Amino acid sequence: MKKIFLVLIGVFLLIVSGCRQDDFSRYPSVTLPQFSSQDYYNLLSDKNPQVVYNAVVNLGGRAVGFGEKLSDEKADKSSAEYILAGKVYKKIAGLLDARDPYTVAASLRFLQIFSEKYGAKTELLEPVLKVKSNNPHVLCEQILALSLIADKSSGIPDSTLRGFLNDPSWIVSHSAYRLIDRLENDRLRQELIVRCKNIGDEKEKLLILTAFGNKPGDAAADFFFSEIVATESIKIRCALYDILGNCENQEKVLAWVSQNYEKIIAADGKYLFARHVRTLEDNFSSKLLVIFLNKGFIAEKGFLESLDEKLEKYTVEEPVKQEDKEKLNNIKIVEEALLSGKAMAADWKSLRDKKAALNAELAGLQAEYDILTKEFSVKVEDLLRIHGVSEEKIKEYLTGIAGSREILPELLTPEETEKAHGS
Repeated sequence: MKKIFLVLIGVFLLIVSGCRQDDFSRYPSVTLPQFSSQDYYNLLSDKNPQVVYNAVVNLGGRAVGFGEKLSDEKADKSSAEYILAGKVYKKIAGLLDARDPYTVAASLRFLQIFSEKYGAKTELLEPVLKVKSNNPHVLCEQILALSLIADKSSGIPDSTLRGFLNDPSWIVSHSAYRLIDRLENDRLRQELIVRCKNIGDEKEKLLILTAFGNKPGDAAADFFFSEIVATESIKIRCALYDILGNCENQEKVLAWVSQNYEKIIAADGKYLFARHVRTLEDNFSSKLLVIFLNKGFIAEKGFLESLDEKLEKYTVEEPVKQEDKEKLNNIKIVEEALLSGKAMAADWKSLRDKKAALNAELAGLQAEYDILTKEFSVKVEDLLRIHGVSEEKIKEYLTGIAGSREILPELLTPEETEKAHGS
């Protein structure tokens, strides 16, 4: 009976998890009535592995709080909550050595959630790396845990990563790609480039490309360029376009885009341009859009609206915040390229002039509103005093009237103004 129970858990977890990061809802468990965190902690030492597993899952819902408590410098270290958080953390970290794979998997999941608010994430690295298992679910959780607590400086051995990559489980081996990306491991990325070149399966290539999202180097960039030109798969080309802006050598990428503009525009120009319109305030996106505009690319109307929206967003406050100055500069570079061309310059000027006129009209309406409101406030204040209303209530009422000015621009949007004038 025990074996059947464990097998069912295993099948269920593999079906619903898929190595995704979500909460403990994917782990079947039983909630014990009236049980506190201390009660569940006590069960972590039970002789029945199912009871231990169940206790870990129930404590998982409080894992973030435990991590936050232990990282709070102002926390009372003698308090019952702080002491319990420390005991739970150490006990569950110790359960990574347990024989029961479902307890180990649940413990790894607990540590993932715990790490969200735990300051000393690096101390979790050693116990997580020590986990040795052939169980696919354990390995999935181990990969996810490492993706959350490790980075380029963690020094995870290539042999460990190759073990994940070569695991017989399809889910485990393909989950390893994102870990390699997190670690920016260029040695293994080079091996994956060779693997990607030698396969024809579209989904396999797309999955391999997830290992290149975080600062791929020059060798990877050269591979991307050749693959974009060679592949007939739209999905693969779009995935590669999405990665280009993350390359370490962005000038190399921009030079390639400029040199291959005609090929790009013929197949995927609209996609690539629209992809970077969404982030046109960023340095790479702005430079790429400038290349397109300087070569005469005619964008859809949505581009002008996005440019206008971004320009308004980053000039709304004066003086402009320091962190927004570079973004505003990038936006203005795109605007300059747009104005220097003939294709859309007139449309852009028309849009801006129309908006300026509507804003001026809105300012006039607001000024008129302020005059009428002031006259009304004076008269209503006198009327309320005559009827014996308290000064506190009068002030509260008049404050509400004054506050209504803040929502006036929402009521008098350009669209509403156009309707009112029958445009």
